[in-house]
Parts: sequence; C-alpha cells; structure tokens
Amino acid sequence: MRVFTCLSVSPLFPSGGYSVRPAGAPFRAARWVRVGRRGVMAAGIVVVVNMAGNGCVRAADAPGGAPLPAVSAVPEHDGPGHDEAWSFAHCTATVSDDPDGARDYAEDWLGHGGGLEAEQCEALARIELGDVATAAASLDRLAHVPGWPVGDPAPAHAGTQPDTPQSLRRRAAVAEQAARAWQADDSPKQAFDSAAYGLTLEPGDVPLRLVYARVAVELDQPQRAIDTLTPLPSVPAERDEALVARAAAWRRMGRIGQAMTDINAALKDMPRNGAALLERGILYQREGQMAQARADWQDVVTLAPDSDEADLARQDLSLLETDPEAP
Repeated sequence: MRVFTCLSVSPLFPSGGYSVRPAGAPFRAARWVRVGRRGVMAAGIVVVVNMAGNGCVRAADAPGGAPLPAVSAVPEHDGPGHDEAWSFAHCTATVSDDPDGARDYAEDWLGHGGGLEAEQCEALARIELGDVATAAASLDRLAHVPGWPVGDPAPAHAGTQPDTPQSLRRRAAVAEQAARAWQADDSPKQAFDSAAYGLTLEPGDVPLRLVYARVAVELDQPQRAIDTLTPLPSVPAERDEALVARAAAWRRMGRIGQAMTDINAALKDMPRNGAALLERGILYQREGQMAQARADWQDVVTLAPDSDEADLARQDLSLLETDPEAP
C-alpha cells in the first residue's frame, strides 16, 4: 500500500522529533519521528521532506516494519558550502537580526572543530537572546585564554600559542564585551573585574577605560574613574563620552562645579546627547535649579523616547512632580 499526502514542514526540526499525524492519511500514523540529515524516519515509514517549506510526503509500508530508503534525498547541510569556510564575520553578521540563527551556526561550527571564535559568537548571540549572565561568564572566560588568533577563520592551534600584540588587543576587546554584558545583567562587581582584567592586557584601550570608569562610579569609587579618564582621550567622540563619565564621578564626589564644566564641554560638541542631558539635569537638580533640570530631562525623553536614558529621565521627572523642591 502506498500513500501520498502533503504537510507543512519547518526548516528547523527539534532534535527529539515531532509527533506527526498527516492530515487525511487513511492509516494510523501517530508516530514519533526523528529527523536525519536526509529525511524524516519513522518505524515502517520513510518521509522525504522538501526543506524549503512545504513538502510532499511519500510513505510506504515496508515488509516486517523495516524502513524503506527515501525515494529522494534532502541534501546534507553540515555547515558552509564547498566554496565557503567557517567564519567569525559570517557568524556575527546576523547576531542582531537573527540571534537564533547565529547561535545555531556557532554551535554547528563548534561541532566541526570551531574554537574560541565560535564560542565568542555563541556568547554574543546569547546576549541578544536574553541569556546575558551565561554569555558574560563565557566571554570573561574566553578573555583569559592566551594566544587568541589573528585572522578569520581562526587557525586550529588558536588558544595554544604565546600572546602577540594583536592577540592581547583581541582579548581586551572580549573582556570589554564581558564587562558590558555584566553591566546589562546588573552585575557591576563582575563588570568591574572584567574591565580591570582587560586593562591589564591593553592599558590604553579607550572603550575599556570608559566601561571601567562608569562601573567605578556605580560602585562608589569615583576617584578611580577620574584617574582612569585623565588625561582625556584625543579622539573627539571618545573625549565627549569620557567627559560625561567624568562629570558623573565629580558629582559623586560632591564637586558639582567641576562636573558642570565637564558636562557643558561635552554638550558643546553633542547638544542632543541623551546621556549628557540626563547628567546635566541631575546637576541642575543638585544646585536647586528645578526648571532647568526639568527641561533637560524632558529633552531626553523627546530625543530618544525608547532609550535607557529616557526611562531614567521619566523617573526623575516623576520624582520632581512628587517633590518639586527636593535637591
């Protein structure tokens, strides 16, 4: 007996299989099926699937219940095609738009001998998927591995060679990613440790210095932040970010005048920057200038209503409405 029917098939199958009952099938087919690379196999039934989306099923009862070979085979997909190589750039290209796909690519790459880069890409995908603490711990561990590769794809001996200036810079970049992930996980102590370690690898790394300084302020260590950000970076955009972070440190130390000097210097270059406006609003509030504080916070909400800074500005505005005279 031969039976033909069509069913919709997802291109990504769970490893445990589906319980499938094809619509309209005249035989009992409520079977657990497992997905192989060439088709879907059940006891006594072979299903050939078109992985493009909708597939037609050809089922045949075999003598004695033994499975028959598929009439046609789905091409195997073991990763990149013959003209491609596993690539960190390819893996990370879709992290923001398709984190599930990036994670699957990274895991498949790991299964085919991928090393540090595959693990890094998997961690970055996990951040986008919300598993931030796991990703942060993984990135911090990777930052401590010596001899990071240079080039793409990574050589097979990655992680087993002495450090070079290039590998130290790359490890510092991974440490920065770990610190930012810990920040997103609301774990400032771990963020501080990751950033501090990164600075032992690359002391002049400006993004690391900025992360370190911000977390130091959060941990009530403003002098560390000021020392780290002085002298200011030479690149204008980095300099302005450092001015905002240093202003927060001056404020934490009660030195509102110096904080206002830094924040106004930053706003001169970037008058629509939400973080700078948020900080200046706080400084105005500390000086008792409530109208100016309100105006800055309202500007933050108007400029970037979906930003973290806007959320904080809304909280400050709410408190200001509750107690307009509070410093």
